[in-house]
Amino acid sequence: MANLNPTEEQQRTTAVELLGRDPRTPFTVKTFCPDGSPQVLLADPVFKEDGIWKPFPAFLWLVCPRLKALVANLEQQGQVREYSQRLKLDEAFRENFMNGQKEVAELRVSLAQKIYPGELPEHIREILAETTVAGSRDFNGVKCLHSHLAQELAFHNNPIGATVLTQIKNCSEKDHCGTMRARRSEP
Repeated sequence: MANLNPTEEQQRTTAVELLGRDPRTPFTVKTFCPDGSPQVLLADPVFKEDGIWKPFPAFLWLVCPRLKALVANLEQQGQVREYSQRLKLDEAFRENFMNGQKEVAELRVSLAQKIYPGELPEHIREILAETTVAGSRDFNGVKCLHSHLAQELAFHNNPIGATVLTQIKNCSEKDHCGTMRARRSEP
């Protein structure tokens, strides 16, 4: 961390604050809200813990407080179940979804190969290649709308995230996402 410039260090500090914990794996800020606060984090898809390399398929994190709250409301309204049904019934929607998941899986494997020293073990490759953006092996079910929205914001290739974004709208200058963070952390 000592070689980070002041802007990168402030971004990291803000991102960790928004995440609500110190992450187990290194990350970068992939997208920002209009006020400059982190919106989506891209974590390393593999990390070393206690001397053992582990896969980390849920490598996109939505950290914007506004978007997180709005997506949580959609989940409470049962939309996870609704999107799972749509994946089963709407062939074009499912095909677009699967294409986006394939792209994310390829990216995870590619990033992991750059991070891992030597040949990427088959069990790690398998987990990174055969799970959704939310880390699920069930491609017919939706586990977490937050992950799908994070993928859409980061890569524009997730129809679930795109539909969620249409419902809740992306952040604008008037949303003051950074201010939301400051208010939430005040006593």
